[in-house]
Amino acid sequence: MVSLGARCHNVFQHISKVYNVNRSTCLLSLLPRCEFSTYCIVSSERCLPPNKPYSVRYSHSFASTDVFQHISIHDELDGKSPLLACELQYCVRVGSGVKGDPPVVLLDGSEPSFFTAHLQVVSNEGPEVDTIEVCEYSETTLQKYRPQSDKGTMYKAGSVLNYSFRVMEESANMMCCLSLCHSDGTFLGRGYLALDQITLLDHIALPLINETDTIIGLLACSILEIKGLKQPPPSLIPATTDYSTTLEIGHRGCGVTHTDKELFSELPCLPENTIASMETAYRHGAHMVETDVVVTQDLRAVLYHDLEIELPGKRKVPICHMTSHALEWAPTEGLIVDEKQRSQQLLLRQNEESAALAELQQKSKPYPYLSDALRTLPSELGLMLEVKADLPYEGAENVTYHADKNVYLDVILHDLFHNVANRNLILCSFCPDTCVMLRNKQNRWPVVLIVQGSTETYADCLDNRVSCLKASVTMATAENLHGISIFSGLLKDNPASVIESVKQTGLFTFVWGYHCCDQQFRDEMRSSEIGGIIYDRIYEENLPKKNIF
Repeated sequence: MVSLGARCHNVFQHISKVYNVNRSTCLLSLLPRCEFSTYCIVSSERCLPPNKPYSVRYSHSFASTDVFQHISIHDELDGKSPLLACELQYCVRVGSGVKGDPPVVLLDGSEPSFFTAHLQVVSNEGPEVDTIEVCEYSETTLQKYRPQSDKGTMYKAGSVLNYSFRVMEESANMMCCLSLCHSDGTFLGRGYLALDQITLLDHIALPLINETDTIIGLLACSILEIKGLKQPPPSLIPATTDYSTTLEIGHRGCGVTHTDKELFSELPCLPENTIASMETAYRHGAHMVETDVVVTQDLRAVLYHDLEIELPGKRKVPICHMTSHALEWAPTEGLIVDEKQRSQQLLLRQNEESAALAELQQKSKPYPYLSDALRTLPSELGLMLEVKADLPYEGAENVTYHADKNVYLDVILHDLFHNVANRNLILCSFCPDTCVMLRNKQNRWPVVLIVQGSTETYADCLDNRVSCLKASVTMATAENLHGISIFSGLLKDNPASVIESVKQTGLFTFVWGYHCCDQQFRDEMRSSEIGGIIYDRIYEENLPKKNIF
């Protein structure tokens, strides 16, 4: 595979020869997206500041304003307040996000391993900017968020620099200016990005411009825009997060019956992610159930594992392109159980002989609304809600399913705030950016990062924060997440020491994966005092039914 640096150099050489240019403000707009791995190319025409004067504006922290104080008095979780409705938070990440892609590539093909970076917010009559904070982490080191130094922050190969700042309103007159210097202090270059142009962007390659306004290379970074909830939530009082025992968590209710079912030797008799499956798990002692949520085209949150649904003819359609009404007519092959399995369902309900079969069939329908599940399920049953999100995977056709992640998450949070009542809830996701957004949009429920690691079972995720356990732990700690959920394959060897090392960081620890279906493995996890075990066919465990919350 040709490196990003080599591709960058070759493409620039080709364009300068064909178009007879060595510097142009629109040079990068000529480059196709596919030339730069997973990065989107932003033309310098869009990034360079206009001739009208700009100024760098720093202000006092918003924490001292009256409007912020009335929220922070409710924040008992860890002193971090959620975003206000009028607030925006921007996170700029420089460093190891996508595997194999260095943050800086020069036209000569070189890739600086050490440099100092300093972020400024350039504004022309724009809103004031809260203090810019920066954190640095790698697989082995962590420096939590702090106000950035005037001298900048040193980047080291393999690490991540995360910048974060808040503004009180959107503006078309704000830009980020990221200035880089060599390790000896000499100026390297700077990249500009207009903040009102990042809605559809994730991984970005900015033109790196030197003192003479010449493009000398590319600066790769990631931008995340987090918007406050437009409608204030009914309550901001944090829920309980102090669990005194290992949580027994039913995977998708009673277990997998559709996606990844080839990994499991025996399937449960109720369709996954249905109200019937989750109620049965509760009746057989589950403290919580893990379920997945996606959002339809008409902005309804439904419980389903995949971001796509397979229609006749092997045609896959994203859930976000289907209305909730269309889902009612979608095929249910692999989700609805056959008549033999229906008899097993009735056996599980032997203590409720009076229950009508029609009710069971209704609750076994796939694609239930999140709001319906919250209103129907017993209030004592906790919910571990996995928010599905797209991630870059090795060898896969990586597609962005939701252009506006803020709208996607706000739909889910709206349903939760208005229907969850006093139910214990944990939010989780494989996507680190989704976890960061959930963490900053609300402070009521804990947020957990799901860790896959590098394994032969699943395709490698290109995001190092998901594919490397150590990077996941430092990222979760840096972003004030509450825990991580680890793939069981990473705990097969010496699980006690791994779990203990995570605990020492203050993170709550869960385990998921097909190894959890093994009784001996679950017993070993309990003896290691892990926070929670997510597993299938929980009705076989003969757990004592009790409310631990």
